[in-house]
Amino acid sequence: MRENGIVQRKLALLDEYLVSLSNELTDVNMETFADSWAMQRMTERALQTMIEIVIDVAERIIAVKGAGPIASSAEAMERLVTLGILKSATPYTEMVRFRNLIVHQYEQIDPRLLYQLATEKLDAFRCFRDEIDRA
Repeated sequence: MRENGIVQRKLALLDEYLVSLSNELTDVNMETFADSWAMQRMTERALQTMIEIVIDVAERIIAVKGAGPIASSAEAMERLVTLGILKSATPYTEMVRFRNLIVHQYEQIDPRLLYQLATEKLDAFRCFRDEIDRA
């Protein structure tokens, strides 16, 4: 997807967020994270923004390829699989579900879940970026 400057700019922003979030959480254990309101809110916002970037990129590619319309963000991930751009929609539809949780059920976000996502699951974002770059 190198021919699309918008996609490349969004992927570069995704990389910035990945590096920044990883750096912020270096040497932070679960107990410290759970005790820090600011760290939890920063992580929520970073994850939400990164997921929004994934959704924006998917929707942009679908539009450029004339493969729309789509009814939901999860459907966008499935469409990228159909187009041969993504191998599987599963990790990305899970992202979309988590984004919906942050946006619609924000008062119930478990700090352990946030910590796990931010310290163990960031590779899914890197995989998305790499699959898009290969397309």
